[in-house]
Amino acid sequence: MAGLTSEQIRFLKEQKVEPKYVFDANGLSKSEYRVIMKELNKLVAYNVTPCQKEGHTLRTRSGHCCQCDTAKLGFQKRNDSGGIVYIAGTLTGELVKIGFSKAVEVRAESLNRTKYAGFNDWKVLYALKSKNAGRIETKANSLLHEYAFSVDYKHDGHWQDSYETYHCAYSKAKEFVEKAFQSENYEIEIEKNSPTEKYEFRNLKKL
Repeated sequence: MAGLTSEQIRFLKEQKVEPKYVFDANGLSKSEYRVIMKELNKLVAYNVTPCQKEGHTLRTRSGHCCQCDTAKLGFQKRNDSGGIVYIAGTLTGELVKIGFSKAVEVRAESLNRTKYAGFNDWKVLYALKSKNAGRIETKANSLLHEYAFSVDYKHDGHWQDSYETYHCAYSKAKEFVEKAFQSENYEIEIEKNSPTEKYEFRNLKKL
């Protein structure tokens, strides 16, 4: 990682970013290094323009300063992760949720135990395993934004909003998940389905 300062090297080690995921973007614009980094599966660029807040010169592939906001790096790492994209549904709430998991077998139990979005009858209806699962989930949620429906619910004594929940039919959610991976020709290893007739809720677009 020639060209990195000792501070930057220490930061990358603390964030568990291996050298193979670091890219020298010297002389490249953000639009240029984003394309190259995506193709090469790189996470962090250096030799970029300093951030306005602290003058840091490490950025995620999306161009965000990962030193000012390490959550951006965590999101990028998750986005590049392999795992399982799932669709879960609640009949009581008439909602579907698109999520990402490493162990979908226990995901429904977790959603119900924590009463996610205030409901405890979640069922995993669809699961797709891929080395590109993080990207598929991110894109599918983006495609479904017009049906987004956030719910306030209590978790561990605190009120919080649900996310990745939608007021739409299961078939609509599946359509966008499949559109997300087909558009990029992502590799699929396993695809599972459950009976879904009861989960054909109305497609209610966000106002």
